[in-house]
Amino acid sequence: MSYDVIRLREEIERGIEQYGLCPNRIWQVGSQLFSWENDLCGPFEASSRTFSHVLSAAMEHEDHSSCTFEYCEFSSRNFTAVQQYHEPGPSDDHDQEEIRKRHKNNLFCFPFKGHFREDVLLQAVNLKLSTAWAFDGETILKGPRPYMTISHVWPDETGAGPWGSGHVNECIYEYFKKVADKFDCEGIWWDTICIPQDNVARRKALSAMHLNYQYARITLVHDRFLRGLPFVDPQMASMAIILSSWFTRGWTALELAQSRKVKVMFKDAIKDLDEDILNKAGDSIAAEMIRGLRNGNVSGIEDLLRTLGPSYTSWLKERAVIAGLLTGIDTLQPPTRETFQRDIYQNIIRRIKKISF
Repeated sequence: MSYDVIRLREEIERGIEQYGLCPNRIWQVGSQLFSWENDLCGPFEASSRTFSHVLSAAMEHEDHSSCTFEYCEFSSRNFTAVQQYHEPGPSDDHDQEEIRKRHKNNLFCFPFKGHFREDVLLQAVNLKLSTAWAFDGETILKGPRPYMTISHVWPDETGAGPWGSGHVNECIYEYFKKVADKFDCEGIWWDTICIPQDNVARRKALSAMHLNYQYARITLVHDRFLRGLPFVDPQMASMAIILSSWFTRGWTALELAQSRKVKVMFKDAIKDLDEDILNKAGDSIAAEMIRGLRNGNVSGIEDLLRTLGPSYTSWLKERAVIAGLLTGIDTLQPPTRETFQRDIYQNIIRRIKKISF
């Protein structure tokens, strides 16, 4: 066994044991590389040492103690039953249980109810209109007004949770409004409040998911792991991104390919993915992996597999929809019945017609 392989194994074991990193996430990153020991060891070692003082805190909301290199138990949990995240106030620490109690006892934060109505969403979907909400949460933003899309992961507790559609914590919604307003947006598209629950309407909304990102002024990447890390430099930021839960999410590939402007939230800054990170990261391995998704060039099966490779956490049916949208397939055809995964993949092969042997 070479020295580099031994050193890489030691770094991975240290990252798992000391900082709570997910072994499966590291494996998924490494499996995209031609040479693990040459390509991953140096950047992984540098990033783990750079962020050593904050890594454990950044990972405290994720439990990877039962994960293996083959499977991530944490990402496979049913997050529809998880209570929604509370945005910490100026006097709050970062213990979510304590924040929930304080917000409830002090009447600081209320769940929005009566906003983001399902019937309004249904009407917009059926008319093939945008489902981005104006800031008041009562009206759909009329095009072509500027809005912000939110790219996030449900394991971060930013999904609907047990409430279901249309109910979100006031504190996190108000926080997103402030960020959107900072970038001169007038509304928000967030899947938690913008995708209807009705099965037929939901399928229609998912089939047009890419358009929400194409038409948005900016896409905001919200990942609590990344929000726990300071922005050091473009190379370290790239490494942090590919080790984040957000990078493993299936929809991330589509959102990165379709978005015009992508802003990434770190502990101390919001950075532009292209201008502040990728354009200044040189030829780092991590940056190249992100550029692969950002460019979104899918002309063959190999391109599709390479694009979706790092983004492996999503429902199987949704992975088929994502693959279809990346290749320009209408995932609602035929409209008279449920579209099956098999149909989508067959249509992809007919469209691309390029398989290397």
